[in-house]
Amino acid sequence: MGRPCIGITKPEKDDNAEYQAIRLAVTLAGGEAVKMSAGMRWRETPLDGLIVGGGSDIFPEIYDAEAIENATYDHGRDEMEMYWARRAREKNVPVLGICRGAQLLNVAHGGSLHHDLAGTYENAIYPTGFWSHAFFRKKINVEEGSLLADILGTRHTQVNSLHRKAIDRVGDGLRVTAREENGIVQAIEDPSRRFYLGVQFHPEFLIYRSRFMNLFRRLVEAARTDKSAEQN
Repeated sequence: MGRPCIGITKPEKDDNAEYQAIRLAVTLAGGEAVKMSAGMRWRETPLDGLIVGGGSDIFPEIYDAEAIENATYDHGRDEMEMYWARRAREKNVPVLGICRGAQLLNVAHGGSLHHDLAGTYENAIYPTGFWSHAFFRKKINVEEGSLLADILGTRHTQVNSLHRKAIDRVGDGLRVTAREENGIVQAIEDPSRRFYLGVQFHPEFLIYRSRFMNLFRRLVEAARTDKSAEQN
């Protein structure tokens, strides 16, 4: 049996660092990485699993918020990812949302986002800049019995911090399964699905630690199981 096909969403014009790192993680986990952008015939892409990757902000009007003046939005990518988030959940396709991807999964099911973390939460001002993004870590607490706790093998860990927004109102059928100590949401799941998980941090930049590489291994494993069941 061949490698399961794992779609990875990305900006149309460039292969951003997030995409390249996710592609590597999927390949190491035994999957075949399939590039997905708004410029291709994405509705027809055959997938065994899906990763909704990081990148630019989601257009706020999708979740009934005001667009930010002079901000740049990727409307084509929003449309593609909203379609696939809903389709994958309906068809029980294994899904991992990363940073923007976790926010997108939430918005696709009626949730909303916080625009101003520092103005909403205490102790929510994080270092900026390349080296700070590369090395800064913060603690998250993971809900006992959740998919994420099972994958990571712990209820407490340190993660990176590259995001400017976070989940506010949680989407229909989703639940929060990890938070920072200040309350910021760090993971959401659909407990009615075998693998429908969004994480606010970037595990693709942490795959040198086995617990974060496990996110990709488990996604590929779930996709392979489904692929095998279909073939049989």
